[in-house]
Amino acid sequence: LRLSVLALCIIATFGQNDELQAFMDQAQEDYKMLGMTIGAFKGNEWTMRGRIGVRHADDPTPIGEDDKFYLSDAGRSITAMLAARIVEQSEGRITWLSTIADVFGESITVLSPFTEATLLDLFLHSGHILDFEQVMMTEELMEWYDQVWASSQWDMPEDNMQQRMEMTEFIVNMDCGDDPEEMCAEGRYSKFTYTVAVAMLEKFTGKSFDVLLNEQVFGPLNAPDCGLGPNTLDQSLPPQQPWSHFSGPWGVYDIPVLPGNQSNMPSSMTPDDGIHCSMESWKNVLSAHLAKNETFLTEKSWSILQDPGVNLYDSFDYAPGFIVDTSNPFVNVLQHPGGDQKDYAQCIVVPGANVGIVVAANQNLQGGMRQQVGFDKILEFVSDHLSETAGIPINIKNVQSIF
Repeated sequence: LRLSVLALCIIATFGQNDELQAFMDQAQEDYKMLGMTIGAFKGNEWTMRGRIGVRHADDPTPIGEDDKFYLSDAGRSITAMLAARIVEQSEGRITWLSTIADVFGESITVLSPFTEATLLDLFLHSGHILDFEQVMMTEELMEWYDQVWASSQWDMPEDNMQQRMEMTEFIVNMDCGDDPEEMCAEGRYSKFTYTVAVAMLEKFTGKSFDVLLNEQVFGPLNAPDCGLGPNTLDQSLPPQQPWSHFSGPWGVYDIPVLPGNQSNMPSSMTPDDGIHCSMESWKNVLSAHLAKNETFLTEKSWSILQDPGVNLYDSFDYAPGFIVDTSNPFVNVLQHPGGDQKDYAQCIVVPGANVGIVVAANQNLQGGMRQQVGFDKILEFVSDHLSETAGIPINIKNVQSIF
């Protein structure tokens, strides 16, 4: 009987995959999409998967089932999981309420208001850390950010660890000027704040972000295809992995970005924007949020990672690494988009229904683009399937425009 039920489930999954694939193929044709992969899962098992397109605009190699994609901001929840593991294992030597000043002590100077910013504040974008808008306000900050890009490299993790230390020292010694709310506001989404948080973890452990992720997250959660930086540094054709692309709004042109030290975000900023994964490995990491296995994290830690900790811009609730939609009367929906203007990724997890979605594309996707319309239609198709799987309506809000 069990074998018969399993066989029926497998047949049903294949049928759903066929339906999704046909829908995606039509969307690709109608909306000139380049390359995309998507999957829905229940627990740790796929319930639906599909992919379309090619790895490179000028090469016919198709997107593969095990291809790796750059997650950009959508990988933030992975960094938050790492922090939770280190906090739990520290036996109170570092906590979510440890401040920047507590951790760095006299090794660097920390000015107000950064002195009292806690580890949790940093993961909730509430630690007064600047973002790109502030970087563009002064020549000094622009020159500093140019140097961050120039120093990007993927050969030596220890060098990136040192760069994060130097970045933290620079940021927490900023002059907030006559209008602190402009330059050092609290509750502002930042592409630097998780980097400062990880600099704290590296200072505490003496280990690099790369080593910590492999020891604490990727290894325990069976995510061998996750790593840091571009999903490939191989510049040869045919492409070994999907390349990033600058795409026009009508699907007329897709310009491949040559893989290298500056093909995605700077190497020092990987905690904020720099993790890559295959969909299988990403699903394995995120499914831990569904099981909430207490051999990996305690119930208290899962609560910190999943419950809203702050409301940003009077617009949306935020937990470490997730936008939290509490409008559904049945369950909270956790999700996060990510894009660096040449890639796009998004994760959705619904712990109360034991389901989730991962999706990624090797081109920029944003409002006003023809390809974005196709992406939205595919995501809607899969989210309808997710509602059927969960047995309750699950509405996926469009969060791409938030950032």
